[in-house]
Amino acid sequence: MEVMKIMSLTKALWASVCALWVLILPWFLRQFNILGSEYDILTNWVSTIGLILLGVFIGILISEKKIQIRPMITFLIVFTAGFFAAPFVAVGILMVATMFPFSRGIEPLIFGGSITGYLLLYMLFWFWLKKKGIVKIGETN
Repeated sequence: MEVMKIMSLTKALWASVCALWVLILPWFLRQFNILGSEYDILTNWVSTIGLILLGVFIGILISEKKIQIRPMITFLIVFTAGFFAAPFVAVGILMVATMFPFSRGIEPLIFGGSITGYLLLYMLFWFWLKKKGIVKIGETN
């Protein structure tokens, strides 16, 4: 209770973002060979500390009811399920398109175009839902 009296919502969110950067930055530095393999243990330690800090700050926000978690989790699950469905939709379209003789040799274009088209339609669908007021994305009470 006392922590949130000292720390406002914006400060806690900024602390969460900084903790996320502490979590991710060592892995990027290792991936781009800025840090060598001799720093693997340091990378793991710093990333673990960042993950713990991120969990603590997000836990503070949730426990103080600054973040409404149930609607956010529901929205997140539904939204990501649509994105994970994109390759399956593209494979289905590709399976139908390969039945036609004109599709030989352009399978990558059909696959990439169907994924792009599906994701654009999916995003337009979510913007339409937000415009109609059915889904309230990013709004707090």
